[in-house]
Amino acid sequence: MRRVAVVVGAALLVAGCSTPESAERAPSPPRAKRLATSACDEPSATGKVERQGYDLRFTRGSMRVKVSLAGSEQCVEFAKWGDPNPEVPPDSLLFTFSGGRGDGAQLEFLSVDLAGGKLPDTRPLGKLNHPINATVGVSIGGTYYTSSTCSLTLTSSNAHRAAGRFDCPTAVSQAANPLDPSDDVSYDDPSTAPTATTAALSGRFDVR
Repeated sequence: MRRVAVVVGAALLVAGCSTPESAERAPSPPRAKRLATSACDEPSATGKVERQGYDLRFTRGSMRVKVSLAGSEQCVEFAKWGDPNPEVPPDSLLFTFSGGRGDGAQLEFLSVDLAGGKLPDTRPLGKLNHPINATVGVSIGGTYYTSSTCSLTLTSSNAHRAAGRFDCPTAVSQAANPLDPSDDVSYDDPSTAPTATTAALSGRFDVR
């Protein structure tokens, strides 16, 4: 899943290297919103949870992330950004959000976890009544935190809306920021990397 995140960053970089005319026409992502920490604890939208992860397209929405670090907490909201189609071959769903200037968030999980390990057009599945594993990453103020062992509870998942709540008890900072196209960190010299810090991430996402 980490490889997918890097690919997303590379794709954004390629887009940034387009012609001057296209760059002038390209819209800028909305700025991230700082909210009361309680806003990140609010329940996510509910709806029908269809256990399939294809033919999806979402163009608007948001992701709220609460970052708990060294006794302090902050809640930040990012707007839906990037490809409306969350499908990433071979078997992932990736939702990306931006707050501008390298800030943003992303949430990724395996579509096979949503489908219960079954291919399309098989016998009907029961309700998804348990959390699934997800990878969550968030970039705030130049620091990118990520965890591949997050618990995700989907409260809506269908062609019209996807929503859910996630909880990542331990997320680790990393020098490389896949959400920042201008990231120029050297990956070859470990001695230049800052000391990693940990934070807890929690929050909700809602896209339509």
